[in-house]
Amino acid sequence: MHSLAETIPLLKEAGVEAVSDVEAVAEWFSLPGGWPLFLAGERAEALQFVISGALIVVRPGLNGEDEIVGYVRAGEPVGEMALIGGGEHTASVYALRDTELLRIARADYDRIWRAHPALLESLARRMLLRARQPKPELRTSAARVFTLIAASPSVAIESLARDLRGRINGLGLKCAALFEDDVTGHPATNFDDIERANDIVLIAARLQPSAWFSLALRQADRIWLFARRDARPSRPMPLIPDENAAAQRFRLIDLVLLEEGGPAAAEPGEWMEAVGASRLFRWRTPADADRLARTISGRSVGLVLAGGGARAYAHVGVLAALAEARVPVDFTGGTSMGAIIAAGVALGWSNMELDTRLRRSFVESNPLADYRLPVVAMTYGRIVERRLAEHFGAARIEDMHLPFFCVATDLANGKQRIYRSGLVREALRASIALPGILPPVVDHESILVDGAVLNNLPTDIMGTMHRGLTIGVDVAQAQMLHAADFANPPGFIGWVARHGFKAPPPIVSLLIRTATIGIDPAAGRKGCDILIAPDLGNVEIRDWKAYDAAVHAGYEATVKMLQADGQLLPRVT
Repeated sequence: MHSLAETIPLLKEAGVEAVSDVEAVAEWFSLPGGWPLFLAGERAEALQFVISGALIVVRPGLNGEDEIVGYVRAGEPVGEMALIGGGEHTASVYALRDTELLRIARADYDRIWRAHPALLESLARRMLLRARQPKPELRTSAARVFTLIAASPSVAIESLARDLRGRINGLGLKCAALFEDDVTGHPATNFDDIERANDIVLIAARLQPSAWFSLALRQADRIWLFARRDARPSRPMPLIPDENAAAQRFRLIDLVLLEEGGPAAAEPGEWMEAVGASRLFRWRTPADADRLARTISGRSVGLVLAGGGARAYAHVGVLAALAEARVPVDFTGGTSMGAIIAAGVALGWSNMELDTRLRRSFVESNPLADYRLPVVAMTYGRIVERRLAEHFGAARIEDMHLPFFCVATDLANGKQRIYRSGLVREALRASIALPGILPPVVDHESILVDGAVLNNLPTDIMGTMHRGLTIGVDVAQAQMLHAADFANPPGFIGWVARHGFKAPPPIVSLLIRTATIGIDPAAGRKGCDILIAPDLGNVEIRDWKAYDAAVHAGYEATVKMLQADGQLLPRVT
């Protein structure tokens, strides 16, 4: 065991006398993996330091699911914000693995910091560092210890771990890979030393009853299970035994399907269920391996595309400029029309293919041309449904090349629905169902409409999917209405006589604006590390012919962003 000053840098900064005073009053205790240290809402009664092991910090997130805030590692304090603020804990903290801690009761802490102000100053600096949410390369709260598990003997997990280690080192990070043949008899405290000496630690193990497998599970911040696509998950389920309670409880498990061998033997969803995974990745090419390395390293790029009708064409220009600059897209998602374009990216469509499909489906003919006398909507929605079926067919979100999500709004309960699985076309149909324009999607008791009603730029959701940079593209910040369209408007017959049946009447824009007027335009932007907001001038939401102008605006805005902030983004060779 290291000395207290060596173990806790904040105490060392405060001086020898502070260390002695802390040693005199501190309580040492152990917390088994999966047990809570404290829960959100409880009053802060002590300051704790992690001596060995690790803690995970969670809070209630989207749709009632626990959201991982970060990790607390050896030498770091926990609970200091609530203690100094004199309030309640805003998040819950659990032992990720068997953890030893040092506890200083409130009364003792008050006395110590008065005698040693340097300790309070050190804590204040730590609090400011966490509150500022620095760039990924400075975040210490991200997952750092990854246990890589082979689902079958035919998965060469040691070779895969070495491959990933080399790619992570190539990103400028120090990565260690631990193997059963090379490492034997390591106590948990030695893992703390290895963790401190590296940015990332990979532990390779096989899915089999053994001391090494159990140890690898207990040390993991996240578990990545590698399985062949041409194999089926074995019984019993779940595949990973409940030895690491925190990993199971908070779904800190990812699935990597190796695209090798013969045809698929099981659907990705079957593997996801068997593993209890929260994310699905594929490894087919070196580019896929690079993506995994970026994800592990916190260097991944998430792209979130906002809805905005025809203004969303600008996303095509954004993608073109990113591709020219060789900026990768590792995760993608969006709302409404932005979700449609993001889905094409996730399916692996090239920019040329995306351009061709959008022109055929939206530019050459109006997708909202099947007007009707309204009962629940201005259109039947049949054209939109046919085109979604044409382009997305039977594809499922689980089958996509990139992790993807889209957002719809459930009018029955006033909450957003996040689609991370299921048929792509069904998820997109709900995400684009603007109230009054397209009929809503009815799913049991849910009435699903356009995600833009609640969350048009869902960067908050992307923030739960990865720890890298998030690029948000906002194309709906200046939704325009023209007063002249609504002054002394003609009747329906007069409008048709003047404009024909295929021209969208002003009520389309009116309904779109009404459905989305309550959205705070700054809300989604807060979740961006990089924001792209194209100047779309007079391009209107319903102007389906304004494709080239919108694409150009997206391209120009992205080029400017790359000139200003491009050094933050990874590049592929």
